[in-house]
Amino acid sequence: MARKLRKDKPAEIKMTDVDAKELFKSVDKVFEFASQDTGFAKRGAIKKNIVGQADIEKFTKDRLARADFSQRFARAELTMKKFGLLPRDFNLREFLVKANGQSIAGLYDDETKMIWLLNTVSMEKQGPILAHELTHALQDQNFDLQHWAKAGSKPVATAKAQSGEGDMNDESTTARHAIVEGQAMVVYIDYLLAPYGRNLKDTPGVVASMEDSAVSATIDTELMHKAPMVLREAGSFPYRDGLFFEADVLAQRGKQAAFQGVFAQPPRNTHEVFDSKAYLEHAKLVPVQIPDLSTVLSKDYEVFDSGSFGELDVRALLKQFGDKHGAADFAPAWQGGTYIAFKRTPLPAGTEPTTKDVALLYVSHWKTAQAAEHFARFYATTVAWRYQKAMVQDVPACAAAPCPTGAALVSTEEGPVIVEQWPDNTVIASESFDSTTASKLIAAVRSASGVQHAGATPLPELAPRLYSLPAFRAYQANIREGILRSIERELVTPAK
Repeated sequence: MARKLRKDKPAEIKMTDVDAKELFKSVDKVFEFASQDTGFAKRGAIKKNIVGQADIEKFTKDRLARADFSQRFARAELTMKKFGLLPRDFNLREFLVKANGQSIAGLYDDETKMIWLLNTVSMEKQGPILAHELTHALQDQNFDLQHWAKAGSKPVATAKAQSGEGDMNDESTTARHAIVEGQAMVVYIDYLLAPYGRNLKDTPGVVASMEDSAVSATIDTELMHKAPMVLREAGSFPYRDGLFFEADVLAQRGKQAAFQGVFAQPPRNTHEVFDSKAYLEHAKLVPVQIPDLSTVLSKDYEVFDSGSFGELDVRALLKQFGDKHGAADFAPAWQGGTYIAFKRTPLPAGTEPTTKDVALLYVSHWKTAQAAEHFARFYATTVAWRYQKAMVQDVPACAAAPCPTGAALVSTEEGPVIVEQWPDNTVIASESFDSTTASKLIAAVRSASGVQHAGATPLPELAPRLYSLPAFRAYQANIREGILRSIERELVTPAK
């Protein structure tokens, strides 16, 4: 019904020269509002340009032409398919190209320091858009967004050693992206509420309304509806969950902490964005690490990909296979997760690997035994949906202690899937290794589990690697537009 209603679009308008002059005048006023709202100082004039939709599309295409699907991401994409985050036959490149044909109302470019506004957006709609985009301009003037974002992208030595590539810690970068967008969302809402003498901090119900089904339906465009859950979750994460995080910090610690404070000390991963308490209390998670397995595996395997399976990944996986209850109640109990994907060798020359050529070892840790059991059962259940031929097998009796508290064995066309839950709330999953090799790998993980690695560099989360693709960031912009329109209708329409 929501998609049908969206077909009845209002008549398109185009700004007159008089409108354009008025809009340029209003930029300074909104810039002042955003500065006062955030506490960020204005450190220079804003370059501005009013453009048509064709100009926005050209800008996007030019950016996409600079970088495409790197080899680094191609590995992550195949790993996502192995986990079931993406369907085996899903064409990510084709999907994102189609997604980028949709319109956005405006943007701030941190390269040219220019704010672009669309000439088909009415004057009364431009103010909130300006408030959002000018917040980015203030962030940039005070912290240099490009440099600040890259500060969260430091090489990960462990991943480099395991994959042979200079991988990056996208985990921190993704959390920083959520801060940038979350702050802009706060200012957007404050601007909408200002005529009523209110703001987000004294109107907490506004954030709660983001959970309303009507809001979700509004951003459920046909394209979003067809997207795998990982794209929906990763796409909305910086706006939706960035807003929730900022609202929590604002309510508990005030403006200074919510704006300057989080730039000085940003959250380290998606878990801290989802759980502001973990951020505010500096909660420490002992990294879940997989030891060097080269002595266990034969020369028939080589490391293909490795990284962290973070809370954003877990939530996407739970929702992908219909466990919304688990996403809400058990994902917050995530305490860390790491995977290594191995490629069988050698492959015929010129042959690209597929999921049948990849074997996976995944270790996760949970806050409670209940959460670990729920996830272990869930993960074992997904095998039937992720593989064409899946048959539950009897689990061999544990011959010698220590033994897992629960286990599942499922045979598939790509090899057995073994899932074990252990007394320390660890869940270990092996996919496509033969049973003997899987037992050796699990034993190696268990024997190293007592070693603490508190100072270890975190590995990159899986789904957030999407942010390295310009095409995905353009896709995100379309999601942002839907969220902004939803908030505006929620706040403004009832008041009229």
